[in-house]
Amino acid sequence: MAFLIIFQKSVLPLFVIICVALVYQRFFKPDIKEITSLTLTVFAPVFVFDAIVKHNISFEALKLPFVFMLILTGVLLVMSYYVSRLLQLQSNDRISFILSCSMINIGNFGLPLIYFTYGEQAVSYSVVYFVAFNLSLSTIAIYVSSNASGFKPIMLDLLKMPLFHAFFLAMIVVQCAVQLPEFALKSFSLIGQATIPLLIFILGLQLATTRFQAKFLKIIAVAVIIRLLLSPAVTYPLLGVLGVSGLEQKIATLQTSAPSALLPLMYAIKFNRSPDLLASIILATTVLSSISLTGLIQSMG
Repeated sequence: MAFLIIFQKSVLPLFVIICVALVYQRFFKPDIKEITSLTLTVFAPVFVFDAIVKHNISFEALKLPFVFMLILTGVLLVMSYYVSRLLQLQSNDRISFILSCSMINIGNFGLPLIYFTYGEQAVSYSVVYFVAFNLSLSTIAIYVSSNASGFKPIMLDLLKMPLFHAFFLAMIVVQCAVQLPEFALKSFSLIGQATIPLLIFILGLQLATTRFQAKFLKIIAVAVIIRLLLSPAVTYPLLGVLGVSGLEQKIATLQTSAPSALLPLMYAIKFNRSPDLLASIILATTVLSSISLTGLIQSMG
């Protein structure tokens, strides 16, 4: 009974929105790229700016999340690389497998999940981890996908992202104790409130165009185990070692136990890195996360 109550409170709302998006995509065929672009350039940056300013997040609060991101991402990259060698995957399949295991849907899925589970009090923590792990999605994921060593092009792509402009602007406002006008704060807050449902809606739109490939069943099963089971098993004790405890430890564990990220799929398509395999893993981890995340919430209390 407790499992079902947690599922209904924390996970079911996400999948209801996903289902609405699936129906909308089927009948109206919206331009997903345009909606995604609007979200990444306007809604998500404003959401991050508003959350940092509202909760007065300082640079000091960001140190551990960034260290945690580097360690966890490194562990998942190494783990998935050696498992891919054991599975004897070809180069393109190996890259898609590594991306699916190490890159986390901490935005479209993780942010709404934290909000539905822990409420407004958790937003400040979840935003910090959202920003930290978006750094790996914007740098490491591109590096792995392209299999290149060009640091400058990667950094140029990172600097083009409004999300990071909003992040640094918000940090300046907080550090310098700048008092923003009340009308501006209300406007930012209103846009921020629309961001969470919009993120999960986009996830549904993108999943509507994803097709499960049964021929990859063995690879998908292993990726699901790493992303949904081994990752949280590593995360929780790692956070304890880093000195993160209480509500923040639960939030970071839950948020980084989300399904495989969607953004690497765009990279896989661009660089022809077995996008069908990656899309299948994203779909499988998203569906099965309804069980794994509910169980994780229950186990953490």
